Amino acid sequence: MRNFNRGSRMGAAMRWITACSTAIVLTSCGPDTNLTQIWADDDGVDSLLVRARAAYDRGSFSDAAGFAQKALKQDRENESGAIILGYISLAQGGMDSFSLLKKLISLGSTGTNLAAVPEKLTGHWEVDLDLMSDAIAKDAAMSQPRGSAEAMAATSTLASTLDALSDLVALSDADKGALSSAYTDATAYGKSFYADYPLVEPQPVNESLRASVPLLSYLNQVPAYLCGFIEDSVRDVDDPRDSTTTCPTSDRRSSKRKGSIHLIWAFSHIGEALAFQSILNYSSGVSAAAGTSNLQGRVTLYKEKSSFPSLSNMIDASTDLIDSIDTVFPSPGTIDGISQLLATLSAMNSASQAFATMSSSTGDISKGISTSMTALKTTAGAISGGSDSAKQQSALKGQFTSSAVTALSAQIAAQYPGAGTAPADLCAQFTALAANTPGVSKPASCP
Repeated sequence: MRNFNRGSRMGAAMRWITACSTAIVLTSCGPDTNLTQIWADDDGVDSLLVRARAAYDRGSFSDAAGFAQKALKQDRENESGAIILGYISLAQGGMDSFSLLKKLISLGSTGTNLAAVPEKLTGHWEVDLDLMSDAIAKDAAMSQPRGSAEAMAATSTLASTLDALSDLVALSDADKGALSSAYTDATAYGKSFYADYPLVEPQPVNESLRASVPLLSYLNQVPAYLCGFIEDSVRDVDDPRDSTTTCPTSDRRSSKRKGSIHLIWAFSHIGEALAFQSILNYSSGVSAAAGTSNLQGRVTLYKEKSSFPSLSNMIDASTDLIDSIDTVFPSPGTIDGISQLLATLSAMNSASQAFATMSSSTGDISKGISTSMTALKTTAGAISGGSDSAKQQSALKGQFTSSAVTALSAQIAAQYPGAGTAPADLCAQFTALAANTPGVSKPASCP
């Protein structure tokens, strides 16, 4: 978030005045004063952090990172240094924090006027979230129709929330290649039937995978810098980077900078989730033109098929549809490592908790996330067995694939209208897929 606005100019002016007033070797400070030379002679922590901020504000992110990292080598638990490195990491990863914030606000407030927000963000090293969110909340109260928040809460899903934010992160073809591998349908009929909707298989998430994608590599630095200063409630049990064993809570954690720390944390985790979502919602060809994912294109194709040439063809089409869903959204314990589905859930969980703990008045900013996470957890509560994370993962899979369940049920009912007449293997396929969408009844033709 570059700030070449009034706040940045005022901040730079104040640093200039401070440097001049404290440099006793100078008799005066004029336009030709070389403050860089003054700072170059002082490699203390405070001086390095001032230089890091200055480099960041002029867009020299590598220089800024170098100064801040040098400061943290001297003082590993310097909270201000961690915050600066957090903002630098977001910038190096290409995250447009202001656009992301606008999107998050729009998910929670219809018609909110954002005119005042840039001014509230100018002092981004110490974001005054209370003032910012109070202004947003007051404006939203005047412009938002009564009941719209309740209506959104009833319809919001994590899948729809991620879709609404998807344009904030762009991956190159090389990035997508690192995050996935080609997928091949199992049956001859499926290969032909779904030929216009090729899929990719998401690769398990680990440190090596994050390092192979520049965006994720930069965002992965944020937990390393800030995990010692976040509130315990923000740590996610499914993310090994968040554990107190990996990253103990710092004795110097304070409430003074809680807003900045948790805002950076939330942004970095949302960025990760959006990167993984671009693979989970992989799109090309026909689907890309229609603005949908290739997997959804498969579901639509299957749903709109009036009849199949034979029972075996229908079973093949159903088999490959379900297999492709299971490949993109693997069930817990079926792969070696953390799935991109679980990583997405974990990241959004942590982001939601970060917004919740920032300030009592940031609820409106995080409304879109918090309501979608609440809906997800409510659905997960209806799933029996397994851990909470496994239930939520199955529920998230259900959010992405509920239309496929409906399509399969409709096809079975159309092809086999008589009670108990559908083939057992077809009914078994439906049961396997419907397990992720509690409340869906199997067709009457399935025993």
